[in-house]
Amino acid sequence: MTENQTRMQEIEGLLTAYKKGMTPEQSNELVNKMRDARFIVPVTFPQDETLAAMQAELARTGQPVRLPKDAKPIPILIQNPNKEHFLAIYTSLAQLPKDAKHNGVIEMTFEACMNYAKNAKSPVAGVVVNPFTNNFIIKPRMEQQVTPAQFHILARKNVEYVLLPHSIYTKGKEYFDSIDSEALFQFFKDQYQNKLPIPYTKDDFEVMQLGIHPKLDMIHMSMPTKKLEQGGCIRVYATWHKDVDRAGYYMIVRGEDKSERKFLYMDDTGKASDLGEAPVESVEMQQIMDLELERYAN
Repeated sequence: MTENQTRMQEIEGLLTAYKKGMTPEQSNELVNKMRDARFIVPVTFPQDETLAAMQAELARTGQPVRLPKDAKPIPILIQNPNKEHFLAIYTSLAQLPKDAKHNGVIEMTFEACMNYAKNAKSPVAGVVVNPFTNNFIIKPRMEQQVTPAQFHILARKNVEYVLLPHSIYTKGKEYFDSIDSEALFQFFKDQYQNKLPIPYTKDDFEVMQLGIHPKLDMIHMSMPTKKLEQGGCIRVYATWHKDVDRAGYYMIVRGEDKSERKFLYMDDTGKASDLGEAPVESVEMQQIMDLELERYAN
């Protein structure tokens, strides 16, 4: 068995395991596994001398044939009920439909498949893996121009709603205990790199590690007041329940106007729950402590 066939078996296994539902982390794991794989793509070749020569070579050797430079295979597209077209790719020959609408198959890297979907002359919404069994759809991310103001909002949301909670939930207690203003600043610095001048300094972040209860540790994180728009975090509270070794992630966010403050909880799958209007600042920590202790009371 070749290295690519082994990789394809691993991909099929993940597709089967996640069939009932896939978290963002599992989806990323699957896509990362696909990046180094070569997929089977059914195509149609024009009925010309090139096709005839390839068929003769295949019949003679019984081995895959290298595509001539003048070969012009047309990948098979599949249409969904919304009349969107997808490039169909497969992990093995056994996954191909029996009512073949193609006269050949080629191997394409995952990157080549995504580039085809992105750059095809006719609209292609994305790629579908094993459409008749797993039906795993991947849509290419289109590059969009954003204004500086939009970039500040996106950078902030990516840190506060994705990168920071994911790190807190997945990296363990040692990482939890290491979080400080420098670590928060680095999250934001990584977002900006050479795109725009970063509007924050390390002094814009305030972090306090708190041992507020025998069963609970808490980190109080005050986020920058600069570039704070609707949905941006005013404060973040990370918790660690010692009895179950589980993290928690709470956000005090700005509402539609500057005076409105929302209270959110994000779980380890990235799902945010609206807890209503935020409590006054003086009782925020007490309310979060009560919620976390109640969460694991049984």
